[in-house]
Amino acid sequence: MRAGTHSSIIDAAEPLIARLDRVCRVSRGVIRANARSRSRTIKILRLKGGWRMTVVAKNAKQEFHLFDVSLDEISGILSAREFDSFEKILPEPEASDV
Repeated sequence: MRAGTHSSIIDAAEPLIARLDRVCRVSRGVIRANARSRSRTIKILRLKGGWRMTVVAKNAKQEFHLFDVSLDEISGILSAREFDSFEKILPEPEASDV
């Protein structure tokens, strides 16, 4: 992992991105080093035409943009046991998310 690159994925996000790559288009964002977070967090925000997912680990933070996927599909992936150690922040579902 090198701060400032687009092709890399922070270690905490690798298994999640591997699963998401199978169901949707994922655009990787810049890695920010020294995030200084106490907990591991996955935050999903609604964007026009997609989703912004921010993954924060102990010492790094990275944003991803997700396209062609519903909130239900994202929630299903996040409910896997391997992501139990993350705090998950998801938007309230809307009728258009189904």
